[in-house]
Amino acid sequence: MLATITFRHSKLVGMHVFCTSLRRLFRTTRGSLQSRKAAWLQICSVMMFFMITPYFSVFAEDTRRVEIFAHHGVLEDVPENTFAALRRVAELGIDGIALDIRQTKDNQLVLMCDETIDRTTDGKGHVDQLLYAELQQYDAGSWRGHEFQKERIPLLSDALKFCKINDLKVILNVKQTCLDKQVMDVVRECGMSSQVYLWGTLRTLRPEDADFDGKELVFLSAEEMTKEKIDLIHEEKKYAFSIILENDSRKVIKDRIKIGVDVILVDYPCVAMDVLNIKNQINTSKKSKKRETNNPRQEDDHHAAHFQEQIKTLTKTIENAEYDKARAAAIALLVLPPKYTVPSLVKLLKDNSSEVRQHAVWTLGFCGDTSMAINIEPLLKDKNTAVRREAVLALKRLDASKSIPALLETFTKEADQGVKYDIARTLGTLGDRGAAFPIIKALAKEHSWYVKSGCVEALGNIGSDPAMNALVKILITDAGEDAAWTRTKAAWGLATMGTKAVPLLISALNDREEGTRRRTGWALVKIGPPAVRALISSLHEIQKETRERAAQTLGWISDESAVTSLTWALKDKAPSVVSAAAWALGRIGSPGALAALQELVNNENIDIRENAVEAVERIMSNKE
Repeated sequence: MLATITFRHSKLVGMHVFCTSLRRLFRTTRGSLQSRKAAWLQICSVMMFFMITPYFSVFAEDTRRVEIFAHHGVLEDVPENTFAALRRVAELGIDGIALDIRQTKDNQLVLMCDETIDRTTDGKGHVDQLLYAELQQYDAGSWRGHEFQKERIPLLSDALKFCKINDLKVILNVKQTCLDKQVMDVVRECGMSSQVYLWGTLRTLRPEDADFDGKELVFLSAEEMTKEKIDLIHEEKKYAFSIILENDSRKVIKDRIKIGVDVILVDYPCVAMDVLNIKNQINTSKKSKKRETNNPRQEDDHHAAHFQEQIKTLTKTIENAEYDKARAAAIALLVLPPKYTVPSLVKLLKDNSSEVRQHAVWTLGFCGDTSMAINIEPLLKDKNTAVRREAVLALKRLDASKSIPALLETFTKEADQGVKYDIARTLGTLGDRGAAFPIIKALAKEHSWYVKSGCVEALGNIGSDPAMNALVKILITDAGEDAAWTRTKAAWGLATMGTKAVPLLISALNDREEGTRRRTGWALVKIGPPAVRALISSLHEIQKETRERAAQTLGWISDESAVTSLTWALKDKAPSVVSAAAWALGRIGSPGALAALQELVNNENIDIRENAVEAVERIMSNKE
């Protein structure tokens, strides 16, 4: 029932234009013949508008509304596959979210997209080779912004409970094989069977799972999407599914909706919601419970002897047991008072076994004592790569700014990509502006986009002028899929720099590659009103794609000062620019733009016509 334009709303808009045209006719009865003809022509056009509106409306009255699913969350705002992502989706009133599922070494189901945790946490390693208790020590949010510090990797069960409470539907994307039954058991236990859509490996249900109440999705590519195929899917009691990633085109989303798909998975859910004219529904009463990770450390000196005995047993386990048991012992040491554990751990840093050194430095990284950095720094030169990486990450968690010289020295000499990646991110977290130059230098020479992404994240945190210039160069680099994530992070980094980054972003808005303009536009949306004046200037650029993106960005920022310039943009020679300007004016909602928009409701270009009608409807509803 909800849509950008329903038949009923279209008639309201048409009636308003019809009455305006009649008044204009009465005012021109004593005017020239040409004026009277023009008025009659507009009335006839409006009458035609009544006749054709049902055919170009996004939905007819009896059409079931498409459901919008956020891919991993709202990536422009929050870290993926976290409770921050779930909260944001619930706040915005989005129908559902797609979650990635992997299994830990001890058979716990967690939310994680990649095989490793390297990209989205401050830890390292393959998910299926790590214990859940270890995963819970890592920060899964700070890489996306300081406000997400201490976000953790959620258990699937906890995520589903949140979705049940907040009435969110879920697409479960199981990233490993042979997890189907385990996943569905968790879904049943959480009472989420009716809110889960089956996708990927979950679509193939075994006989014993026949009673599962999940809804099955049938994916259709853009090429094979026809009304006939969708009708066939519906006959089989299944749901037509479309995926629109790395694309924020309202037209693309609107076309999928018109053809009749049931579920759309998008990277930009706010755009899809705007197409459906769904306003944000923020509900602050439903909040997720934050999971506590590290238990309070026991500081009772009366139990000193007991602590010492525990530490002795655990350190022996670290020295003599297999890797998993040794890491479990290291995790157990985290809950004991550091004044008892640290001396023993420092001794283990010099052990002959590289695994023992790994566990020791890992545990010290959580002790909270920055003075431990001096004991950890020598391990930056350790022969074992895993030890060097653990040392770097430990210094990061300790916020050891005094270790910056040692980190920079290692960074310039290091050959291993993983270590270089960790050092770059650590230098960014420590925020030393002096680190910008060596990172920029490495960025220029480096061939690995994995390492480059670490450098870009660091420069975004450092935020100096040289860092800003380096980020723009990455943003406009069209190097294929390998570079996509790094370029996105470059745009996010520039957005955090605010007003001073606007001129460089405006320059990037002129880039000929669509991905650059898209990333740039959303970075400018993040910056907001300080970017408006420069965006208005971009409405006069030679390249129509730049003008179109500038108009769209102004619409998302929704600043009243852009109304006059956007109204002039309605006279642009490029239909795509006119269409974008019409939509932007509707989103801003200024009554002053109503007359100019009404002149476009019978435009021969269907995109202009639909956006003009939608804009008039929005402005009129605001007036009411």
